[in-house]
Amino acid sequence: MSHVSIGAALALDPSVSAGERLAAFSLASFANREQRAWPGTRVAATRAGLSRSQYLAARDGLVRRGLVVVEAAGGGRGNSPVIALSFAERGPWFEGQINASLFEAVLGYSRTRGSARLLLAALAALADEDLRVEGVSTETLRLAAGMADSTYRRARAAVLASGEVALATAGGGRARTNAWLLTDPCSGDAGALIAPRGRVAPSAGTRPLVASVGGSVAQPAVQGEDGANGPRSSGESIENPAYARTVSAVNGPGSTGVSARNPAQPRTVGSGNPARYPARNPAAQRARGKGTQNQGTCPPSPPAGGSSAGSVTIVEDYVTDRGRQRRRSVVVSLDEARAQLREPDADAYQCWHQFRDELRRIVGESTFEIWLEQLEPVAIGLRSELVLAAPASTRSWVSTRFAGALERAGRAVPCTWRLADERELQLIDALAPRTALPLHDQTTHSRKEAV
Repeated sequence: MSHVSIGAALALDPSVSAGERLAAFSLASFANREQRAWPGTRVAATRAGLSRSQYLAARDGLVRRGLVVVEAAGGGRGNSPVIALSFAERGPWFEGQINASLFEAVLGYSRTRGSARLLLAALAALADEDLRVEGVSTETLRLAAGMADSTYRRARAAVLASGEVALATAGGGRARTNAWLLTDPCSGDAGALIAPRGRVAPSAGTRPLVASVGGSVAQPAVQGEDGANGPRSSGESIENPAYARTVSAVNGPGSTGVSARNPAQPRTVGSGNPARYPARNPAAQRARGKGTQNQGTCPPSPPAGGSSAGSVTIVEDYVTDRGRQRRRSVVVSLDEARAQLREPDADAYQCWHQFRDELRRIVGESTFEIWLEQLEPVAIGLRSELVLAAPASTRSWVSTRFAGALERAGRAVPCTWRLADERELQLIDALAPRTALPLHDQTTHSRKEAV
């Protein structure tokens, strides 16, 4: 474990969410002196107190913020991801002694979740050898856990109720701080929290979802036409219940509409026997409370008025009030797009040639031709940075696998750079003249002429 990584995790910006902070705490507990961590996804999620999907989403959030870099994605048995903790390399760091062993033990054995887990981990990192936290103000503790005052009060009540922390001395007033006493999570019958892979068996006494009938159920003796095989109107045998429920020509009620010459086939609705009156309002739409949709307008029509000569309609991602990611169509002015993304000039191409040469030297000739040959400048951003674009098939791989190489190559050239997102690529394609080559092809053509 690395004291530097833990100190940097405690000093993360308050804008980092609780899930992302828990993921950063988990990765910091695995880091070495080079600020690299390679835990399995399941083990890292367990230390963070998150499910596997929640941990991966939080880790992706840290990647988007530039706080961590996934150097190797891993995959398969024995191949763990290799993650570089960028926030531990550049700081800031928490100033003070850090109890790294207790910090790791709390993340490995504590059963708390959410904000209570964040507060408990922060207390463990600030504890001394006697497992006590003294002389630490509430403000310092809140900043280390990355939570607001109201969240801190709820988390404090939760950790005290869990019994893993005791309040030895309650502070109050000016210059009086609380004295916390932690328990050793490895003592007693505490067990490491590794979530089972299989389905968890229900606890004893739990009411089952489907009740099973045990023993025989008394049935009234009703004689049918044959007398020995029960009533014909039900299709069920008294001697062998539930097995004679299959309707057939030999053992089936005549009032069901099943033909004795062609049993059970008229029930199947197919291309040869379509439904006489097809549903005008499908059941899936009725369940959602929607009426019949006009197939001519599905997918929905574009915004009213359409796109004028001075604007363009693009599709962008957004987050709803409930925190869900959705896509929507928006109209963007072309003048606004031209102000944000300018066409590369001669100085930009000269800087790009230096960037390409340095990148080729770092990754090697063969790797460059396979993955980075099609990387090209497409615009100049608001801050005069060089906006680069990669093909859609390799865009995600380039941004994750070669993030470190791109950053090192950028430090060797006099200009700044960044990768274009999907929204910017749509605007760039809209700004390209229709009579000329697309902007991507113009860049490639200009580069060839320069060579």
